[in-house]
Amino acid sequence: MANIREIVLNILIEYDKEGSKKSGLIKEVLEKYDYLETRDKAFIKRVSEGCIERNIQIDYVIDSFSKVEVKKMQPFIRSLMRMGVYQIMFMNSVPDSAACNEAVKLAQKHKFTGLKGFVNGVLRNISRNKDNIAYPDKAEDGGANYLSVLYSVPKWLCKMWLNDYGFERTENILKFFLEPRPTVIRCAEPKHAEGDSSPKKKNQKDGDSGFKYVSELKKELENAGVVVKENPILPYALELEKTDNIKYLPGFAEGRFAVQDVSSMLVTEIAAPLKGQTVIDVCAAPGGKSMHAAQAVGEEGKVFSRDVSAAKKELIAENADRLGLNNITIETIDARIHDENMKENGDVLYLDVPCSGLGIIGRKNDIKQNIRKEKLSDLTKLQWDIVKACWDYVKVGGTLMYSTCTVNKDENENMVKRICEEFPFEPVDITKQLPEYILDNDKYNIKDTAKKGYIQLLPGEFGTDGFFIAKLKRIDK
Repeated sequence: MANIREIVLNILIEYDKEGSKKSGLIKEVLEKYDYLETRDKAFIKRVSEGCIERNIQIDYVIDSFSKVEVKKMQPFIRSLMRMGVYQIMFMNSVPDSAACNEAVKLAQKHKFTGLKGFVNGVLRNISRNKDNIAYPDKAEDGGANYLSVLYSVPKWLCKMWLNDYGFERTENILKFFLEPRPTVIRCAEPKHAEGDSSPKKKNQKDGDSGFKYVSELKKELENAGVVVKENPILPYALELEKTDNIKYLPGFAEGRFAVQDVSSMLVTEIAAPLKGQTVIDVCAAPGGKSMHAAQAVGEEGKVFSRDVSAAKKELIAENADRLGLNNITIETIDARIHDENMKENGDVLYLDVPCSGLGIIGRKNDIKQNIRKEKLSDLTKLQWDIVKACWDYVKVGGTLMYSTCTVNKDENENMVKRICEEFPFEPVDITKQLPEYILDNDKYNIKDTAKKGYIQLLPGEFGTDGFFIAKLKRIDK
């Protein structure tokens, strides 16, 4: 019989190896052990992801009680200690004694008998003192040390956000990353539905004409045992909880919805492509924005959905086929290479460029482990290479939508400024395209930047991922 803690331990050892911090590792292991009971798979997922998500805090706690620093421990013992501390600190359902005893058993099983006393002593000492751990002072280093340790985010990133957004907003971002997130879906409007899928207007009640397909799907999902909430930003977005496998939910196989965060939906909402227009999406995988655009332009319109690899092309194709969209041309093309055939061919160009992903750390914990400050400049170079290769795909008078899922001014505001300085584009006031739920919230000054053609959604401030969206018009010069 499989030892679930040993499975977790193997995941952490593999993840701890230099260069192996891949996001799909836990998923691969869970698929391998799919025969296990649901609660056992949930334990493996919870502890593995938790140790990764809380790694800086866990290491700080261990170092506070151990004479041997975490970084100097043998890889097996380091991962074993991290697994034990996570259970002690963050899992009320696991008795501390069980976390300690099972760690000792694994040490003995793997021939670390001489370290049993060390493992047991440190873990039990942490267990006795877990409510009285001395974390860094908030005043130290402008709060960067405190935030880095308590929320397990690299100190350089804390400093960057503290400089840009101040302590309160930065701490709110980091808190949001650690909160459980619902699965968000975009309900696909039936081809013959009445009304449209524009943002909810003032005084419009839920269930008004035009969104019946949403309420019908909501009811079916609830009947299947899913907890469903309406999203306050867009009326065709639903938030799902208590979902095991999304593929088995009512409506998935029939293409009645797509998994997509509201922040990503806002790209098409703000672009507002018209029926019959042509949209070019050059960095499209997994295809959420392409699918949204294809439904917006209708069967008389066209969407060119491109990405760099055959695997990503296949992913887009699967989504398009499931949603029943036949107005999408899916191609494997490197966006850094100019395509003369696309020159001035698009009414709308989507540049959702590769980015540091700092806005979606809450969904992909490995990002904060893998990202390095020095990598950011490499990303901005890549982004600029794509901009240079693709900007003239837009017709004069057409729209360029620049977007990222990050929170970094060099990748966002500064990149848009450079585009307008070096190419024939000007910002477009997007206040009329923004849902009122966002626009009318004065706390975050969204209206000010929206008039200048862009918005930076910080993680959690509207319940969305962190996302940047800018709308530019190509001018004749």
